[in-house]
Amino acid sequence: MWKIIRASVVGTSHIDSGQLCQDSCFADVFQGIDSQEYLICIVSDGAGSAKLGGAGAELACTSAIKSIEASLSSHRWTSIDETLIEEWIKDIQHSILETAAANGLTSREYACTLLGAVVGPDDCIFFQIGDGAIVAASGCTQGVVFWPDSGMYANMTFFVTEEDALSHLQVSITKAHIEEIAVFTDGIQRLALSFEQRIPHGPFFEPMLSVLRMRTPEECEILNDHLVKFLSSPQVNRYTDDDKTLVLATRRVQ
Repeated sequence: MWKIIRASVVGTSHIDSGQLCQDSCFADVFQGIDSQEYLICIVSDGAGSAKLGGAGAELACTSAIKSIEASLSSHRWTSIDETLIEEWIKDIQHSILETAAANGLTSREYACTLLGAVVGPDDCIFFQIGDGAIVAASGCTQGVVFWPDSGMYANMTFFVTEEDALSHLQVSITKAHIEEIAVFTDGIQRLALSFEQRIPHGPFFEPMLSVLRMRTPEECEILNDHLVKFLSSPQVNRYTDDDKTLVLATRRVQ
């Protein structure tokens, strides 16, 4: 059974300016039409330059879950390909565009990144637009699924709300028994990744995962509070002043 913890916390720069957290996340287990259980993880980071980036991130997560859950419940799930993930992205864009129009705004005001994972018993789907990263582990192998897509210039990335978002969509559909996964926004990617070697920074994840492996799913709720405290701690904030989101899930037994 999957054990899951997740948290989004406001960065010190947003605290100083009186802003709310612009990250959003979701993680839970759903049953597919094939009666198999699938872990779904969605993470989104609202653009700092967008007026309603935080609202966009929340909309992206809720719309993604709705679209993925609908796919899991349909016979379309028996023939998964990249066009299905593109349909999810279009659903997200439509939801944000509709909300923006209702408020007399453009979707650009809701700009946000998107990272997602759907993990079954022996197969998985990963997709991403923008920065942040997904780390997955199977057996003794742990790796970064897509390297953070930061564009050509510093402090730049791509957003699901852009007209050409599909041209920046990264997708991986593979047969693999994934035992552990981490999904996170760019606020902690310098802590969670070794940029020189382009690999996960094991010492960042291992202490949290070792605790999570020993817990039951029912015991994970209190660990969410511990994760909030960790991501808000001085030892983390000394390296980043950005909003921070982390989803961790394991079905490995310690």
